[in-house]
Amino acid sequence: MNDNYKGGILLTALLFVFLFSFIFIQVLDDFQLTQQFTQRTKEYYLAKTMVSMLISDIKQGNVKLKNKGQQNFSAGIVHYEYDRAVLKFVVQLNQKTYKFQEEYQENEIEKIQLKNK
Repeated sequence: MNDNYKGGILLTALLFVFLFSFIFIQVLDDFQLTQQFTQRTKEYYLAKTMVSMLISDIKQGNVKLKNKGQQNFSAGIVHYEYDRAVLKFVVQLNQKTYKFQEEYQENEIEKIQLKNK
C-alpha cells in the first residue's frame, strides 16, 4: 500500500448525509401532498353529494323550492338560490366553501308528481 495517502472520509460522509436527507425530504413532501389531495378530494365529493341529496329531495317534493334557502346536513350547510332556470349552491364544509350550479326547471316537479299518482 501507499503510505503517502492522507485522505479522509469526511467528504464521503457529508455526501451520503446530503443524499439521504434529500431523499427523505422528497418522500415526506410526496406523503404530505398525497394526504392533502386525499382530504380535498374527500371534501369535494362530500359537498357534491350534499348538493345531489338536496336536488333529489327537491325533485321528490320533500323540500319546497324557494327563491333562497338552506338545508342543514350533519357535515355542513347547503345554501341555494333559485334564479329562473338555474339553481346555485354554496356549500359550507369544514371552513371551506364550494360553489355549484345546476340547470333546473321548476315544472319538472309537476311531471314527477303526476307520474307518481
